[in-house]
Amino acid sequence: MKIWSTEHVFSYPWETVIKAAMRKYPNPMNPNVIGVDVLDRSLDADGRLHSHRLLSTEWGLPAIVRAVSH
Repeated sequence: MKIWSTEHVFSYPWETVIKAAMRKYPNPMNPNVIGVDVLDRSLDADGRLHSHRLLSTEWGLPAIVRAVSH
């Protein structure tokens, strides 16, 4: 499992940013992401959205790993 945190400031209306972020996955441009579960979502005192999501993926193994595992 990979865990990371990112922070971005967008120069667009709040509604536009939130709609785009929540619709990002799954999408046909990246079929390896097959699902997204929201574990927690909240707004802090400054109005920042904190969203903890779990992405389900089907990433293929690199050829070198497949060769070693056989």
